[in-house]
Amino acid sequence: MPLSRWDPASALARIENEVGNAAQHAHSTSVRTSTDGDDLVITVDGIDPSDVDVRVAGGTLTVRGRSGSNTSDSFDQGGVHFSSSSSSSSSFARSFSLPDGVDQSDVETEPSPTGVTIRIKNAA
Repeated sequence: MPLSRWDPASALARIENEVGNAAQHAHSTSVRTSTDGDDLVITVDGIDPSDVDVRVAGGTLTVRGRSGSNTSDSFDQGGVHFSSSSSSSSSFARSFSLPDGVDQSDVETEPSPTGVTIRIKNAA
């Protein structure tokens, strides 16, 4: 198989297309992609970084996440105790192909102020 130079712009366009649906499945989660030099950067906002799982296997990057909130309220009125609770959650999982040569060691995940940032280092 001939070697070819990794083109981050082409890889970014493919990732934007493949990851774009992830935000539709996670109501309060947004996914953005960008480049930083030859690195690809995926930012997942609206999610606790501890609820994101990023794995590379067989040339595929899989990002899984879950977000949600719980609220509860209780009060007494007329000698009667009332309480209510509600919860909402959403999850997403998306897998997409990576350029040849990218493995788990090329992927860095770090918390951001609004979620998590995934950086895929150039493997060319």
